[in-house]
Amino acid sequence: MDRIIDLDLGIQPEAAVSGAVVIQTESSTVLTFNAMRPTDEMSPYGGPYMTDAGTAIFRFKRCLATRFGYPNDEARGGILRFKDTVYGIYEVQNSSWIRDTIRDNRYRFPNTSDDYIGRHLVFAFHDSTFECLTDDFEYEVSTEPYATILGRIAERVCAE
Repeated sequence: MDRIIDLDLGIQPEAAVSGAVVIQTESSTVLTFNAMRPTDEMSPYGGPYMTDAGTAIFRFKRCLATRFGYPNDEARGGILRFKDTVYGIYEVQNSSWIRDTIRDNRYRFPNTSDDYIGRHLVFAFHDSTFECLTDDFEYEVSTEPYATILGRIAERVCAE
């Protein structure tokens, strides 16, 4: 059964305007969003106050599949597999999506190993959810103007 765990990367999507953008080709997948980071000051609601961190830029290594869009934050609350998720970054352990994808791949490639796909990640935003099957990822947070960030991403994608 799918089990979602929180990945504490020191940032999370901004709750009000997450601004998620996915750029995907056959060989590259990049996700950007407005990121927040916790402060040392605790809020009266039981967690730290958050402050603007800039734009998070996630690059996925061997990203085999993605889903982007539905559900939004309100709908996620009623979907069992997203139980207890809020705006954040998660990993799905014992992923049924990974198992289904490997099973489907075995129709043509019967020797596909159980560890053929490394990770199932979930990014929970305000108006959408991004999920991907990937080997791994790297990320950075930038305070550059978004047009500059997008230009760097485009140069890298076009060079691949």
